[in-house]
Amino acid sequence: MGPAQSRLQGPGGYRVRAWRGHLVLLLLMAGLLALHLAGHRSDTQLRAELAHLLHPAEQSSRGPKASRDTLEALHILLNRPLGFSRAEGQQLSATLLAEDDPLLREFALSIDLCRLSRHTALNVPDTQEQHVLGRTPPPMDAPWWLEYVTYRRKVGGKQVGGRRRLDNLELLWYRRALRGESPPPEELSKRLLRAAREARVGPIPRGQ
Repeated sequence: MGPAQSRLQGPGGYRVRAWRGHLVLLLLMAGLLALHLAGHRSDTQLRAELAHLLHPAEQSSRGPKASRDTLEALHILLNRPLGFSRAEGQQLSATLLAEDDPLLREFALSIDLCRLSRHTALNVPDTQEQHVLGRTPPPMDAPWWLEYVTYRRKVGGKQVGGRRRLDNLELLWYRRALRGESPPPEELSKRLLRAAREARVGPIPRGQ
């Protein structure tokens, strides 16, 4: 028996050392589980953090950090099996869209809440659709364009006009809107009319 075989089969050799790796992995898994349990919040705790949205009459002023905390709690609870009823989702959509904070309004336009909002016969989330496209005429300014792109891209789907990716010019307008610059209203209006005509016509393009 050579030295290599001796190391593999010896009573205090390789086989014992092999368990060290397993032990390290087990300890790592236990540490991750402990970290998860330490940061876990129950549905009841999350609902308490969102009381100002579920009960708007009790709403108090919140700073930017509180808004981020609110969105974190919302996202967690919205993605749990028994997070919110459809009626609560509708109320949350309306409440967030009425907020002054653009971060909260943007979240209301995401799929998390659009799927719980009241839908039209064509499966369009009516509350979000009315907020973004219900004004006549639409504002066509930078904040509106950002909301429009958020709604169209984050919700996506043929039913809201998100059949195709933004083209280069639309992407340029979006980047400028992030700096506070509004797109040219006449050219934007033409593109929106064209998008409205194409929104629900034909199959969704391959790769979209």
